Amino acid sequence: MVDASVICWGPLLLIAGLFTIFGILWAIGYPLMFLWAALFSGRNLDKRIVKLTEREAASLSEFGRDPLSTLRGEHRSGAAESGLVYASVVFGPSHWHLMIAWFGNLVGGRIDILHKVVAAARAEAQQRLREQALADGWEEVLNVRLDTAEMTPASQKKGVRAVEVFAYGTGVRYG
Repeated sequence: MVDASVICWGPLLLIAGLFTIFGILWAIGYPLMFLWAALFSGRNLDKRIVKLTEREAASLSEFGRDPLSTLRGEHRSGAAESGLVYASVVFGPSHWHLMIAWFGNLVGGRIDILHKVVAAARAEAQQRLREQALADGWEEVLNVRLDTAEMTPASQKKGVRAVEVFAYGTGVRYG
C-alpha cells in the first residue's frame, strides 16, 4: 500500500526538483551563452557580410552589371514586359550587440554596431531582390525602394529587437 503522504507530496517534490534543475542550468547556461555571443557575434556578422559580398559578385557577373536602379526608366525605352519584384529580410542584433549599443547610448554619439547590422540587412534585402529578379527573368529592376521598419515584441514597452527591410521595384524585360 502506498503512503498517502507520497501521493500528496510526490508531484510537488517532482515539480520542485524540475524547477531546481532548470534554475541550475539557467544559472550556468545563460552566462555561457552571453560569453559565446561576446566572442562570436561580431565574427558571425562579418562572415554573413562576406558571404553576401560573394553572392553579390555572382549576381553582378550573371547580369553583367547591377540590375538595380533608382531611375524611373526614362533612360531606356522599349520595355516588352514589366512587373513587381520584391524581397524582404528581418535582421536582429544579438543580445551582445544590444548591450554594446546600450552602453554606447549612455555616452552618446554614433552606435556603430547597430549601423553595421542595419547596413547588412539592407545589403541582404537588395541581394535578395537581385536574386528574385534573376529567378523571374527580369533584365533590370527600376525605381528600387527600400523600406525599413523597426520590430518590437508586443510584450516590450520600448526598444527595437529586429529590423525588417523590404526592397521592391519594377522588373523590366526589354523586347
